Amino acid sequence: MHSTSSTGPRRRPVLTAAALGLLFAAAGITQPTAASAATQDNPPAVPTDLRTSPATACEGNTIVGVTDVSLYAKVSDPDGGTLGVDVVLSRHDSDSGDVIAQAQLSAVSGTNAVYLIRREVLESAAGGSLTEFDWKVRAEDSAHTTDWSTTCHFSFDPTRPGMPVIAEPGASTIGQPLSIAVSTPGGGTVPTRYRYQLNAGGPVDVTADATGNATITITPTSQTNLLSVTGLSAGGNYGETATLHIISAPSSTKQADGDLSGDNIPDLLTVGGRNGLPSGLWLAPGTGEGGVGTSPTNIGVHGNGYGPPSYFDGSTALTGRFTGGARQDVLVYFPNGTYAGIGMIIAGNGDGSPLNPVSGNSFNIPRGSLQDIHGDDPVQLAHAGNISGRGTGFPDLVGISGDSANGYALNLYASGFAAGVFYPVPLNATTPDGTTDWNDWTVATTQLPTPGGGSTAMFLWNKSTGELDLWENLAADAETGDLTYTAYPVATGWNTGAALNLRAADANGDGVPDLWAVSEGGTVTTDLFTDLSDTAPATVTRITGTLTTP
Repeated sequence: MHSTSSTGPRRRPVLTAAALGLLFAAAGITQPTAASAATQDNPPAVPTDLRTSPATACEGNTIVGVTDVSLYAKVSDPDGGTLGVDVVLSRHDSDSGDVIAQAQLSAVSGTNAVYLIRREVLESAAGGSLTEFDWKVRAEDSAHTTDWSTTCHFSFDPTRPGMPVIAEPGASTIGQPLSIAVSTPGGGTVPTRYRYQLNAGGPVDVTADATGNATITITPTSQTNLLSVTGLSAGGNYGETATLHIISAPSSTKQADGDLSGDNIPDLLTVGGRNGLPSGLWLAPGTGEGGVGTSPTNIGVHGNGYGPPSYFDGSTALTGRFTGGARQDVLVYFPNGTYAGIGMIIAGNGDGSPLNPVSGNSFNIPRGSLQDIHGDDPVQLAHAGNISGRGTGFPDLVGISGDSANGYALNLYASGFAAGVFYPVPLNATTPDGTTDWNDWTVATTQLPTPGGGSTAMFLWNKSTGELDLWENLAADAETGDLTYTAYPVATGWNTGAALNLRAADANGDGVPDLWAVSEGGTVTTDLFTDLSDTAPATVTRITGTLTTP
C-alpha cells in the first residue's frame, strides 16, 4: 500500500537589512544611503550681471533721458530648470524705500530675466525732476529664495531745455572761422550741451558750462548761411531749436585754381546732358586727397538766365578768375552745334552755390570773337593763366582751331579785360608726336602755385593711341608765337578710344598735376601722378567713384 503526502510551495528566504548589508560588503559594493538615493534640491545663485538698456553703470549714477528702460539680470541654478525672479525698482531718496515698480518673472537657468519699465512709469515717479532710482533682483525655486542682488542705480531725466539764445555775431567772411555765443533763456532746464548744425553740414556738439553758456565756432560756407542750435538736457533730451541766418562776405583771398566751393581745394566741374548726368553744370567738391564728393550740386540750374539748364548741353566749362576778382568764375564755350563759337562768363559766388547769370554778373563772348585768320572758331579752349606774361589780372586762354584745308594749330588768346581776349596767335608748337595734328589731341590745364605767382600745366591726350603727356611751365610770346615748356611722357595706352571729359587739377595738393575723367554712368576716375620723368611714364594711383544726382 502506498502512501502519499503533499507540501505547500517553497518560500524564498527573506533577507533583513542587516543581512543585505553583509552581502553588499562581501561583494565590495557600497550600500546607498537614503539621502543619496533621493534627488538633490540645491538653492539657486544670487542673480548677477545686472545691466540696463540704455546702458548704465550699476555702481554709478548714469543719467538716461525720456525713454523706456529695460533691466537685465542673469539667473542660474545648479539643478537647472525655470526660476522665479523678483525685480524691485524704488526711489533712491525715499526713507521707506517706496516701490515704484515690481514684477515677478520667470527665466530659465543660465539666461537673463528681463523687465521693461515704461517711460510713463518713470516720468510719473520723477514728477518733472531729475530723479535717481535703485533696483535689485532675487531668484527662487520651489524651496529656496536667494538674497537680494547688488543694488544698482540710474537717474531718469524728464526735463527739456527751452529755446537757446543765439547772440548776433559780428561781420563774417566765407571760409573764415566765426565764434558765436549761445546761452539759455533762464527759468527752465539748464542744458548740459548744445547741438548745432550749419547749412547742410553734420551736427556738432559743444559742452555748456554750469549756467548753460557756450561758444560755438563755425566756418561760413556761403554768402547766406543757416545756423540751427538745440539745447540738450543731462539725459540727452532735445529742447526747442533756435535758428539764425548769417550773411557772410566773400573772401578777399584769391581762391585756389578750380576751387568753386571756397575751401581752397580744387573741385570737379563737369557739364551735364551726357555721361548719365542731367542737364546743367555739376559741381563735385574735391576731397583734398584726390577724390570728389559723389553727390554733386547743379550750379547751372538757372541756365544762362533766359533758358533752362539744357542751355549748357554740348558746351565746355572752364574755371578761372575771368572777372578779375578773388573768386573762381565759370567760362562756358560751345565748340559746335547751334551756339558754335559763342560763350559766356558767369561770375562765381565763392561758396559752391548755383550761379546767377543776371546782368552785371555775366558777360557774353560774341560769335566770331575767337576766330582765327581762316575764320575757324576754336574746337577746344582751356584756361592758360598768365602764359603770355602780360599780367593783366585776367587769364589767358589756349585753344585748338583749324580745318582740314588749312591744318590745325594750338593758339594763344591773350586776355586784356573781363570776357575780352586779343586776336588768336598761332603758337610755334607741334604735338607730342611731332606733328601738327592738333585736332587729334584733347587738352586740359591747371594752375600750379609758384613763388612768382603761378604757372600753367597742360595735359595732352591722344584718344586714338592712348598717349598722355604733360607740359609744365608753359610760357608763350604773343608777338612771335614761340612756346616753351617742360615735357613729361606721363602714360602710354591711357584710356585708348574711351569717351571721356577731362579736368586737370592738383587734386591731392602735392604740387603735381592730376587728371579727373568723367565717363558714362557718371563714373569719375582720378589719376594721381607722381615720379614725373622726361624719359619714362609716371607712377599712377587711381581712385574711382560715381556721381549720384538728385
